Amino acid sequence: MRRAVAAALVLAVAVALALGGCGDADEPAAQSTSATPSGAVELTVVYDDGAGAKTSGALTCRGSDRRAEGALDGRAPAAELCAQARGIADLLTTTPAKRRTCTQIYGGPETAHVTGTIDGEKVDRRFRRTNGCEIADFTRAAGLLRP
Repeated sequence: MRRAVAAALVLAVAVALALGGCGDADEPAAQSTSATPSGAVELTVVYDDGAGAKTSGALTCRGSDRRAEGALDGRAPAAELCAQARGIADLLTTTPAKRRTCTQIYGGPETAHVTGTIDGEKVDRRFRRTNGCEIADFTRAAGLLRP
């Protein structure tokens, strides 16, 4: 019985010590999505519904100058679209791994092509809905992709 109590006490102390090191003091401050980081976002989005109808739009975010034009105009406030673009910058500025394992499901014929720059990084990203990975990427970027 004493061993069980001693073991429980040691475990409780170990957990308390481990959790004690998880304070906010050493965590980086969370970035607000409403603040505009330095640099610019300049994107052009071409959306194809798969039936031949194409629409395009442009998003410009430079300091307090935030504009959404074409198909992006009126979707959401330009500042919100700028925050969305910055929030998915990693998705827009990288190429998906060629050998990623994806479910073989079809989400539809829609495609989108996003070009431009985010904070000086080149964006040239195509989106399709022809497998589970691409559907997930398309869904993550849907705020900018769907007309």
